[in-house]
Amino acid sequence: MEDAGPVEEVAEYIPELEDQAPVYSTAHRPLCQYPPAYADHDVTVPGPYGPATDMWWVWDLSVMPPRDEQIAASVRGEGRNVYVVVEDAAWGHSVDEGTVANLIRAWDEGTPSDPEHGLYDQVTGLFGDPPDEFDNDPKVYLFLYEMEGYRGHSFDGYFKVEDQLDVPVSNRHETLHINTLHYAPDSDYMLSVQAHELQHLIHWGHDRDEENWLNEAMSEVAMVLTGYGADERWVDTWLRDPSHALIPDKIGRGHYGLYMLFGDYLWERFGDSFIKDLTADPLHGKDSLDARLGGLNPSLDLDTVFADLGLAIAVNDTSFEGGMYAFERLDIGEVKATELSDGLTCYADVSGRGGMSFMKAQVTAGRTVRVESGSSDGLRLRAAMVGSSGPTLVADTLNGGATDIDIHEDGTLWLAVTNISGEDASFSARFKEV
Repeated sequence: MEDAGPVEEVAEYIPELEDQAPVYSTAHRPLCQYPPAYADHDVTVPGPYGPATDMWWVWDLSVMPPRDEQIAASVRGEGRNVYVVVEDAAWGHSVDEGTVANLIRAWDEGTPSDPEHGLYDQVTGLFGDPPDEFDNDPKVYLFLYEMEGYRGHSFDGYFKVEDQLDVPVSNRHETLHINTLHYAPDSDYMLSVQAHELQHLIHWGHDRDEENWLNEAMSEVAMVLTGYGADERWVDTWLRDPSHALIPDKIGRGHYGLYMLFGDYLWERFGDSFIKDLTADPLHGKDSLDARLGGLNPSLDLDTVFADLGLAIAVNDTSFEGGMYAFERLDIGEVKATELSDGLTCYADVSGRGGMSFMKAQVTAGRTVRVESGSSDGLRLRAAMVGSSGPTLVADTLNGGATDIDIHEDGTLWLAVTNISGEDASFSARFKEV
């Protein structure tokens, strides 16, 4: 079956996983930041691996928590930047010589977004070099095998932190684990997944304690960078239901769609060097972003940029404010918004962990819309009027808990309210009496 996507989609059907944080990061595409407890069975500590070693550690994902086991595999190809290791049982079944050749070509020679530079050079060029913990070999091991699913749910692959640690169940290589059972590993979708996982490996080398949401956002940038396309479907899903917050209260409750929007917005607005410096920053999460943004401009922090992102999602017009409220690399649709109408007050709650809420209204010149909050602390408002002359910024704050927006032309008023303060809050909007 198709990949289950964000972990909350799986949790809906597998409630017993709800409190198992290690499982969330183990069982899906995201960085496996919290490795599960080592298996309670006896394991043989392998010697230093070389390219010819044929027993490799994997997680058996058909059980939860995952179980460590070894499978027979062989190096079936070598490129300038990558070894392709294939499970013996998958060779000739889901992987063949053509698959391996296509993978090496993609990693070494070119991608849809840059025919002159392969996946490895593009991702390392933006995020930095991967670690080299054990083998004194800069090449990455792309480990292909048929991963069993869990109760009908399948998994794209994962980066396994244990492979970077001196523990009995480590492969002692810079290894990306990729499923071959449901998608061809050389398909555009799975090549995009490989770019995603490579960023996780690189990020771990710079910051082993990076917060999951920021790490995921950077891996989504890697997918956009290489041009294979993959998680735009999750962008569409989030736009239809923008209730998912950027910083979930539990691992696995985040949303790839918002991660992609956030990561790409940072990249488009602040450029390559910002992304590379952010990846290498030893601080984590909001602290890292605030430090890097403040270094560019003392008036910038995550709260401010996240509010700008909200309006970019709502309006998405490259002619607006020099392109600050737009996406050029992503083709996004319209976000779900509450419609304001005369005589009614609309209310919305906004999560303090990176929540967004949108409202819009068809307005005429001479009207006033009032936006109110019981407490303005934490809430950020961006409002734009889209009329015949194009979009115009008409509000960028909640002053004292209330802001009046005077309308000077006919058109559509967009309200984007964000909150990354840590405290949940609510707001309302209504037309003022004429």
